[in-house]
This record gives sequence, structure tokens and C-alpha cells, in this order.
Amino acid sequence: MKFFTVDILTPSKIIAKGILAESLLIPTVRGQINVLENHTHIVTKLSPGVLTVFGGAENADRHYALSTGVCKILENKIVILSNTAEESTDVDVERAKLALKNAEDHLKNTEGLTPEDIELYQGKAERAKIRIQIGEFTRPR
Repeated sequence: MKFFTVDILTPSKIIAKGILAESLLIPTVRGQINVLENHTHIVTKLSPGVLTVFGGAENADRHYALSTGVCKILENKIVILSNTAEESTDVDVERAKLALKNAEDHLKNTEGLTPEDIELYQGKAERAKIRIQIGEFTRPR
């Protein structure tokens, strides 16, 4: 099986560089795409969601919470440019639950909030739910 290399970058840091992957599941604005060997070259917008990197038999699968951004697939190199990204092993689930509660509290009473504020808190709630999902999924049981 041919491997891809995956880089995950945010404006503030490099989250991952040169990860080997047999395949990926990428959340895009048009739905989730599965990237396999010989995938067509594309540049697409990311949607908030979970990026799953399947490492194959020799490398562990990895999960990342992503926000909006761009994905570029060119030959065997995939670059994820996301506004925020966090690997599942780095998620502080309790902190994410507090962020979700805070965002939901703000959205309970939207009086006095601008449409931009509402959109901001909706985005925060969505990101917190994604972080909770992948954080709890990879938590030791």
C-alpha cells in the first residue's frame, strides 16, 4: 500500500508534519471525503469536524478536531490548513465541556447579541462538541 504524508498546520503552530497515512477521512463543506491512493488533485474548504488519519498496519490511526480551513491534495502529499486543530490525545475533555456549557449559556438568551456574536458562540459550541467527541473516543477505559 502506498502511503501519503500529511501536514496539519494552524496560524499559530504546526500540529503535525509528515504523518504517514494509508487513507484519510476529511470533513469538507461538501461532505466527508475519503482519500485513497491515486486520489485526484484537489483544493477544498474544510468544515468543522474530525479528520481521521488511518496509519495502516504499522502506524496508529490518529484523530484531529478541525475548524474551518483548506485542504490541498497533490499526489502523495496532503496539507491541512485549519484555523484551529487539536489531536485527540491532546484534548482536555473537561475544558471542552466547560467551553460547550459557556457557549450554550450565551445562546440561551440571544437578546443583546449581534448576529456575529450568535455565529461566534454557535461555532464555539460546535468546536467544543467535536473536541469532546474525539477526546472521549480516545480516552483510556
